[in-house]
Amino acid sequence: MLCTRRLVILASILTSLLSLVSACAPDAPLPEGAEVAQDGPPLGVAGGGKADGLSVPAYAALPEGANLSAPLQVLFAPDDPVTTLELSLIDEVIAARAADPRAYDEGANPYRVRYAVYNLRNPDLVDRLVAAERAGVDVQVLIEADQLDPEKTWNIADERFAEAGLTVVPTHKGLSAAQVAEADLIGVTGSGLMHLKARLFETPGAVTALTGSLNPGDNAVLNEETLHLIRDERLALRYRDAYETVLRGDRFANQWDDEAGANVLFTPQGAGPRAVEKVFEWLDAEQEQILLMVFSLRDISAPGHQEKLVELLSRKARAGVPVFVITDRKQSDGVDADGNKLWFDDSTEDRLRAGGVHVYEAINEAGPFNAMHHKVAVLGRTNVRVITDAANWTAAGLGTATRKAKNVESQLFLDSAKLGDPTIGHRYLAQWLLVLSRYAGQEANRDELPYADAEALLLGSPGWPTLGVTFAAEVETAFGEGVWARGDATGLGDWGRSSEGVPLTTDGDHYPLWTSATPASLPLGTTFRWKLVSGTPDRPRWERGDDRTSTARLPALLTTPTSHHVAVWR
Repeated sequence: MLCTRRLVILASILTSLLSLVSACAPDAPLPEGAEVAQDGPPLGVAGGGKADGLSVPAYAALPEGANLSAPLQVLFAPDDPVTTLELSLIDEVIAARAADPRAYDEGANPYRVRYAVYNLRNPDLVDRLVAAERAGVDVQVLIEADQLDPEKTWNIADERFAEAGLTVVPTHKGLSAAQVAEADLIGVTGSGLMHLKARLFETPGAVTALTGSLNPGDNAVLNEETLHLIRDERLALRYRDAYETVLRGDRFANQWDDEAGANVLFTPQGAGPRAVEKVFEWLDAEQEQILLMVFSLRDISAPGHQEKLVELLSRKARAGVPVFVITDRKQSDGVDADGNKLWFDDSTEDRLRAGGVHVYEAINEAGPFNAMHHKVAVLGRTNVRVITDAANWTAAGLGTATRKAKNVESQLFLDSAKLGDPTIGHRYLAQWLLVLSRYAGQEANRDELPYADAEALLLGSPGWPTLGVTFAAEVETAFGEGVWARGDATGLGDWGRSSEGVPLTTDGDHYPLWTSATPASLPLGTTFRWKLVSGTPDRPRWERGDDRTSTARLPALLTTPTSHHVAVWR
C-alpha cells in the first residue's frame, strides 16, 4: 500500500518559489578511515549567517507556526535553519532562568546547557553560550582535547570562554567533583576521538537534546548534515547519561528496547548491544531497498556475521534489492576536488561497484573543507527505517567483529512503524534523493546511472510513498476563466498532454487567491517542473518566464501540532 502525505505550495506569478544557496565552505571533514583528524580555518560563515555576502538557510527564520515540541524531528544542512534552531534552544533556557529568581549553588543549577561535541567553532553559538553563562545558566562543554591545540588558531571557543572569565580545563582526567562543577570547557582525551555532536538543554523537569552529524562549527552548515531535535524524554535522557559517562571517562552501558521506535547506542560500549551488530542486523533483514550516504565508509565486520559489509551489500544487490551508496570522495579516493592526493585510496567503493552496488562519490565543491558528511542508511519503502547520527562506518567509529570502536560515538536507530508516524522516514527518503541529485553528475560518477535514471528506478518501485501536493496562487483573471497548475509529472497533466493539469478554484471572498481542492499525488522526493496557466482550455495563457522547480518533500519542522504534513512554501 502506498503511503500518502500532503504538501501545500503557495505561488505567485511575480515571485519565484525558492532560491537555494550554495556558497562558501563548512568545517573540515574528518578522515577517520585514515584514523587522523584534519581541520582547517573557518571560511566566512558567521555573524548573522552571511557567506560571501549571501544569506544561508542555516540562519533563516524558523518556519511560521513551527512546532518545536514534537518528540523527534530531523533537520538537514545545508537546506534547513539548523543554526537558528540551536540558538533558539539556548535562548529557551536563558528565558526560563530569567523567570526564576532563586539562586543556586555551583553544581546544583537546574538550568543547564551542556555540549559534548567534537569541535565548537561557530562564533554566534560560542557568544550565545557565554551569554547564557552570564545570565545564570550553567554552561559546560566537553570537546575533543585536540581541538584545544593553541596552534589551531581558528578554534576560538577556548579563547572566548577564557576571555569571558569562564573556566577552561585541558583534560577531563583527574578532576575532582568540585573542579568538574566549576569547569565550563573541558578537553576529553582517550584512545580515539571524542566524536559526539550532542547538545543538551535543561530546565527543571525537562531535557531537550540536539544530535546528528552536524558539528557546531561556523562553516559546517554548508556540509550535507543531519541534526535531530529530541524532546522525547526517554531518548533525551539517554544522551544526558552519555554526557555524564564521557565526563567520568567510563564505557557506555547500552540499552535496547524492541518496542521503541527510536533507540540510540554509544561507543565504546562496555555492556549491552553493540552498534555495529545492530547495523548489520538491520541491513541483513532489509528486502526492499538500501540507500546509504556515509562520509567515511569502510569494509567493516560485526560479531555474529560471517560476511563483511561489502559482501553483505553485494549479496543484497545480486538478489535484486536496489542498493545505492553516496560517499565522500575525499574519503574513498583520498583526493580533493582537483584530484590532488590527500591520503590513501580506499578500495571499499570499488569493490562495492564490482558487486553490483550503485556507488556515487561526492566532492562538495562549496570549499576545500566541505564534505558530504552524512552517516546515514535509509532502509525500505513501505516501512522506512533509518540508521543515523554521529558515527562513521569505520573500525574507529563502529568497531569490527574482533575489536571495539575507539571513538566516542552515537548511533541512532529509527523505525517508522514503531514511531507510529512515517514523517521522519519520509524526510530521510526525500533528502537522500536530494543529495544524490547534487552529486550524481560529478566526473567520478559518469559510469553510474544518471540521476534521472536512478530516480525513475527508485520512485517506480512498488510501495514508494507519495505526497499530495496542493497549489495556491494569486492570479488576476477575467470572468469565466480558470487557473491550472501544469507540469512535467503525470499528476500535473504532463504539460497538458494527458490532462489540463491541477485545477484551482476561488470564490468572491478569496479572489484573486486560487487554490486546488484536490491534491496532486506525486512520488515523495521527486523534483518536478511546473507553471501556472490561466484562461480557458481552448485559449490558455501560460505563465511567463522559466519553469518553476519544486521538490515533493516534507517540511523541516512541524508547522502545527496536528497538521504536520502540511508544508508552506512562499
